[in-house]
Formats: sequence, structure tokens, C-alpha cells
Amino acid sequence: MDNRLATLLTRGESLTRAEYRVLAHLTEHPLLVGNITVRELAQATFVSTATIMRLCRKLGFSGFSEFTWHCKQLLSDTPHIAAEASPSAELPALFNQFIANYQQTLQWATAEKRRRFADLLREKEHFFLYGAGFSYLFAEYLTKKLQVLGKTAFISGPGDSRNIFLSNASRYQVFIAVSRRGETEQVLDKARIAKNVGMTVVAFTRASANTLAGMADLHFALYDEAVHFAAEAAGVTSFESNLVLLMDLLLLEATG
Repeated sequence: MDNRLATLLTRGESLTRAEYRVLAHLTEHPLLVGNITVRELAQATFVSTATIMRLCRKLGFSGFSEFTWHCKQLLSDTPHIAAEASPSAELPALFNQFIANYQQTLQWATAEKRRRFADLLREKEHFFLYGAGFSYLFAEYLTKKLQVLGKTAFISGPGDSRNIFLSNASRYQVFIAVSRRGETEQVLDKARIAKNVGMTVVAFTRASANTLAGMADLHFALYDEAVHFAAEAAGVTSFESNLVLLMDLLLLEATG
């Protein structure tokens, strides 16, 4: 936000939500001032031109032209960008550690593995995803992403009957399992069935040796501090954030 226009926001107590949205849009995009018509501004902020005119009058201007002129005067002052709060001494080290862990994960996600995943995404249409516990959230995330891409993607977890998978397995071509430990029995059970019916099994697990990784046709190993430093599995580590980053990278490479 450009602080030269911030004084306008202090007048926002009597504004409606729509009027405030218009004002906030201009403070976030000061280069638009003088280069956007009232109609274009209305379209950009999903309001009517009448809403913008009411905003101008509430701020004490006769119309949009006078309001724009006032904004130009404010912007003619020396630019001042709000200083960001200094991060704690601990934050940069943690951030850099997360980045280093992601880079380690990418070394294991070789170009060949990423190419194979891209081929699956281009050639297959029906995906069955499974995750247990916390991993279900990330399996669901990938499911939604695949659905946005137009794929038929179904998500299941331990709360669903085993018969749901047995009844639908033959309809799907790719089984994607997310399991941090790679040893959850419900996940292994579904992976075995998937292989038996001819589905391609893709697994996302931690980098340590595990049963699911050995069963998978395509395995993506993720760096996990809980393995290397004997940390509690329930503790906060970079595993989950690396998992989302890796998923997005794979999708971006496959669709780019």
C-alpha cells in the first residue's frame, strides 16, 4: 500500500463495504490514479459507478474528477513506503532451513520422476486419492487441484467403508496415496488393491524406507526433520509445507 494515499482510508468509518473496497483498491494500485475511468474502476472493484460517486461525495469531493485530482496531489509528495516490522533474529534462520529442506526434497524428486508424473497427468483421466489422519488434508488438496484441471478425482479416507474403494477401484487409473510414515495399514491395504486391479500407484511419503514407498510405481520422498533429528512426528516441521510446494511444482510442470 502507498502511504501517500493512506489518509483517505482514515475517512472510511462511514463508508459501506463496497465503497471502502474501491478506496482500498486505489491505495493498493496508486499507478491507476489518473489512468482509469470511473467505469473501469467500477468494473475492477465489482461496484456500480453510482457507488463510486457516492464515495467521492462522502470524502468531500464534488465528483470523480476532483477526487482524482486530490489523489494526484497526494501522490506528488515524496513516496513513503511503510517500513516492515523487523523479523526476529530466529525467523530468517528457520525460513532458510525450510528452503534448504525443500531443496533437499527436490533432489529426490528427479527430473525423470517429475516427467513420469506429468505423463500420468496428461494421459490419464481418472484418479483415486487416499490419505489418513493429517495426510487426508493434503490428499484432498491435490484432489481439488486435479478437479480444477478437469480430471475425475475422488478422495477417500479411513472414515469411508472399505467397500467404497473395492466398488470403485476398477473405474480409476491412478491411485495416489499420501502418508507421512508410509506404514498406515489402511493406506497399504488400498495400495495393494490398487496394484491388483492394474492401477498405477503414486506415493508421497517421508524419505525414510517404508512399505508404501516399496509398493509404489512412482514414489516422491520428502525430507522430514522428524526422521533425521528424532523429533516428535506431531511437531511442526517443514514436511507439510514441502509437500504442498512439491505438489504444486509437479502440477505446474505437467500443465505448463
